[in-house]
Amino acid sequence: MAANSSLDLTSLDFDTLKSNFVTFLKSQNTFKDYNFDGSNINVLLDVMSYNTFLNSFYLNMVASEMFLDSAQKYDSVVSHAKELNYVPESYRSSTANVDIIFETAGITNGKLTIPKGTIFSGINSNGTYTFVTSFNAVYTSGNSTFYANNVELYEGSYTSQSFVTDYSIENQRFILTNPNVDLNSLTINVIENNSQTNTLFSHVTNLYGLNANSTVYFIQASQNNNYEIVFGDNTFGRRPQNGSVINASYRICNGPVADGVGIFQLSQSLDDANNGRINVTSLTAQGNSTSGSLGEDIETIRFRAPRWYATQERGVSNDDYKSLVLAEFGSYIEDINVFGGQQVEPKQYGAVVLSIKPYGGTTIPEYLKSQIINYLLDKSQMRIIIQNPDYLYLTINSTIQYDSTKTSLFINDIQNIVVNNIENFSATYLEHFNSDFRYSRFVNVIDNSEPSIVSNQTDVYITKRLSPLLNYSTSYTFSFNNSANIEDFDPTIGYNAYVAFSDEPVITSTSFTYIDPNGNSYENCRIRDDNVGNLVVFTDINGKFVVVNSQIGTIDYMTGNVIINNLLTSYYNQYISIHMVPMNKDVIVDKTKILLIDPPDISINIIDQLV
Repeated sequence: MAANSSLDLTSLDFDTLKSNFVTFLKSQNTFKDYNFDGSNINVLLDVMSYNTFLNSFYLNMVASEMFLDSAQKYDSVVSHAKELNYVPESYRSSTANVDIIFETAGITNGKLTIPKGTIFSGINSNGTYTFVTSFNAVYTSGNSTFYANNVELYEGSYTSQSFVTDYSIENQRFILTNPNVDLNSLTINVIENNSQTNTLFSHVTNLYGLNANSTVYFIQASQNNNYEIVFGDNTFGRRPQNGSVINASYRICNGPVADGVGIFQLSQSLDDANNGRINVTSLTAQGNSTSGSLGEDIETIRFRAPRWYATQERGVSNDDYKSLVLAEFGSYIEDINVFGGQQVEPKQYGAVVLSIKPYGGTTIPEYLKSQIINYLLDKSQMRIIIQNPDYLYLTINSTIQYDSTKTSLFINDIQNIVVNNIENFSATYLEHFNSDFRYSRFVNVIDNSEPSIVSNQTDVYITKRLSPLLNYSTSYTFSFNNSANIEDFDPTIGYNAYVAFSDEPVITSTSFTYIDPNGNSYENCRIRDDNVGNLVVFTDINGKFVVVNSQIGTIDYMTGNVIINNLLTSYYNQYISIHMVPMNKDVIVDKTKILLIDPPDISINIIDQLV
């Protein structure tokens, strides 16, 4: 025992193991004076040390793979996730919506069909990709022209796989062999009774409401990044008959590399499907293809699986709703914020509010909202409300001093570096819910953009973008969520029809053409405040600033709440930007707001301090 207590068990490398063997043997009387380096026993010690090292390494790896936190192999992580009823996300097809106009001849029933799997093609910087439709769509027309609007295209191609059930095979498995399957496209048909019946089985994720006659299937992850189809046991879900044929149809896709396709063309004839001649006269994409994604990696599964399990597929806490929505729709959603309906105005008691930022856009489409609400219906006792994010932009005006003796770069080069760093700052620290703007961190990024930069003087304005319909009176209510900088203003000052506008306003806007209540049109109009909380529309007439509407709205300087009434315009460039000078340099967001810095809103002026 005394000899054993001297062994070092904290290190299992080869040299330490061999040294431990030698120390142990020297403690025995038989080998006390033995020369271990110059004898055949040295070879035996090498073999023993090598074998012990291999065993220790193997046992350490086995122990690591036994736990979700420490597992390194994908199959091990998937196996642990399976115990938590978590199915890793599959590949997701990039999607796009197109509007098509067809000119036809020979169609007599007034109906045009676009079959499921109709092939379209598109090109982006990564190459050419195939897009297909996901169901049979029928369009009607009273003449030879057919309008197919909002046709949804999915990148990839359809394939099928068949299995024959044979219950003489122990533990027969139905594994989809392509790891690039988009599970959203999977359909399972079971052909039974000597091909007399063909039953569509539905996908479920739990046992709620199932009985022996439920025609359902489950999906679970399998080895080698594949997925396995699992049927019921005739208690929870019907088991297909012995000898039945299982047809699995699904879409194989390439994930995010197919995003960014904005021009499509029909790549197959629709003549045979419609018994007539079909020509495409217009095919317009509503936007670039988006939302393609890869299957989940190890770290994502390791993070999501325990949190998914914690929800038990029911919505109670805010995190429950986040986990549920991200698990089902994570490939479409970049960020999500969840809060109670009592936290919004007007208050919505008994409701849960989800604010969702999608990938590749600013608001999620209505069909996806409906899918999310329907998905949550049987998982929550609360009413579900989905609100679009409220985007606020930061306008940056920065004057930078630099030492020209410390750099060989031109001023334009330094400007480009600073702008790139500001864009990276926005992507890293902003553009998500609950991400406040911290001024000190921001100006530090500018100072560190290039060694020759000595200092910067940076002003930050909060900007709201408005896009009213032209020639249509529009009202707005929104909030900057921050106090306005009114400390330098006299609250007793107002403005008459003709004013000097000597004071700097808190609220300013970009220009637009304004139409007053009498129908008079004024070009190059702007909005500003009058220092007592009213918003006015003014323009420049013969060198004088003239107010053409003395109260188009109001601003609450303390809360940043803005009301604009009956804004009527016949022209503006892209959007009307409403700028506010904040009281504090830090900009704070609330539940639904997201801050962004857009390159057009960045103004950089660089001055050589030696000039």
